[in-house]
Amino acid sequence: MTDTKNISEKDKWLIVTLAGAIFFVVTYINRKTIIKGIEVGTKIITDYISNLQNFALEEFKSWGNGTKKENDKSMQDTIAKYWKEGAGVTNWSQQRMQDEAWSSAFVSYIVKKSGGGKDFKYSPSHSTYINDSIKNRLENNSNPFKGFKPEEVKLEVGDIVGKPRQNGVSYNSKGAYKSHTDIVVGIKDGVADTVGGNVGNSVSMTKVPLTSDGKIDNSKVGGYKYFVVIKNKK
Repeated sequence: MTDTKNISEKDKWLIVTLAGAIFFVVTYINRKTIIKGIEVGTKIITDYISNLQNFALEEFKSWGNGTKKENDKSMQDTIAKYWKEGAGVTNWSQQRMQDEAWSSAFVSYIVKKSGGGKDFKYSPSHSTYINDSIKNRLENNSNPFKGFKPEEVKLEVGDIVGKPRQNGVSYNSKGAYKSHTDIVVGIKDGVADTVGGNVGNSVSMTKVPLTSDGKIDNSKVGGYKYFVVIKNKK
């Protein structure tokens, strides 16, 4: 008569051994993917997006969560860093770097530090990289930075949201214009947290209301409305 108990124990041992071997092989094969991205729900948080989020929040913290101001002498070197390393401006005096609107230099600095590479148009002016991202989207080219209308896309961590700072600016605007962008660092309970530079003369956080399907709800946004969402596939 066959010993069913012994067969059962052997089967268990074989199953455990086989499962362990399969797990090892799958992990080894996919090691680069596992290192490169962290899956959150159905979205892959890549190194670039994770860096963008973390670096923006680190800068926000370094500004005392928005309590330190640009006239604080301890922050003047930080502003100069945004201009030089982000926007590539090296020939301005420190006073001019403080006096000029440095919000685009801030975003450029965070994107470059996060690994934006040559795909992003780093600039002292937001309109430079906004226009380029919209062009990339309309041409459907290989550049990973693409600008969409807010009503077209669900907002995600790592997106860059833009609004005008003058009348007459829209998604279809060309050339240079006054605008502002912030980086989406978190989304919870129908609200997106964004971090931007030169907001209240500091690095500050702005709450952006969302619709039930996760898009920007411009009906609840005061003043100028958001007109672009720059997404990336880095």
